[in-house]
Amino acid sequence: MRDTDSSTPSSGPLDKIYGITNIKSYIPLLLDLDRLNYDSSKELFKTHCIGYSVYDHLDKSSSSSSKQPIDQSVSWKEVENIVKQWLYGTLTQSVLQSILVSDPTAAEVWKAIEDLFHENK
Repeated sequence: MRDTDSSTPSSGPLDKIYGITNIKSYIPLLLDLDRLNYDSSKELFKTHCIGYSVYDHLDKSSSSSSKQPIDQSVSWKEVENIVKQWLYGTLTQSVLQSILVSDPTAAEVWKAIEDLFHENK
């Protein structure tokens, strides 16, 4: 009989997200309305999220009620807030102040950033 400890999380992309304390090390661009860097920044951020298996938090069709985290020890809400922290960490102060609202989802923040830059083209 094999002894399996269900309390030991598997090592995977969702475990690694907790180790990212400085998103700027991975995404060196600050998203700024005065620069034409939205497309580059979006690509870097999307690639990062896909690589860490959290892109579904930015996908409009996802929600906490319809998605379950891959690692059951990691709650959807925790990952959701880490993804929002990553987003906020890639914005200049003026962009952050333009899109910041109370208790948005990561997908809503992602969409607000997109809308802001499309309006200012």
